[in-house]
Amino acid sequence: MELLKFVLLLAFVILGVCEAAALPSCIWTHFRLKTLNEKSAGLLQNMNEDLFLVSLETLNGVVTIFENNQTSVTWNTTKLRFFKSIVKRQVENLQKCVGEEPQTVTNKPADRSTDTLRSYFTKLEKQLKEKEFSSCAWEMVRTELQDVLEKFQAFINSKK
Repeated sequence: MELLKFVLLLAFVILGVCEAAALPSCIWTHFRLKTLNEKSAGLLQNMNEDLFLVSLETLNGVVTIFENNQTSVTWNTTKLRFFKSIVKRQVENLQKCVGEEPQTVTNKPADRSTDTLRSYFTKLEKQLKEKEFSSCAWEMVRTELQDVLEKFQAFINSKK
């Protein structure tokens, strides 16, 4: 929602600039147009970092969930290890993209989207603990995370 507001605001600013630029006697276009356009282009370019941070936060949440006790589940252990390995590898590669160490990313003050993700994964983990990591609790979490990862994939695909 914030991104949409920003894009709409930017569109109105650009439309205003275009109208002002059409006037031959507008001094503002000679001095400020280039500077402000460079700033707005830079802001748009930096928005991709938010995608990296949201991706990293999501996958970190999944890794954290699966660090809990899974002795009650009867899942295929080979597939479980492979899943954990893939997610950890994604986290490591995203950390390289973001350019930060793992502990500084997870300890950073959260913005709105990452704060929402953190609280979501905290609630899932709390449910596991309350149900003493039972197989039923794990199945509920597995189903929930499967849905999250499918929606996450759709989100990533929409950004291509």
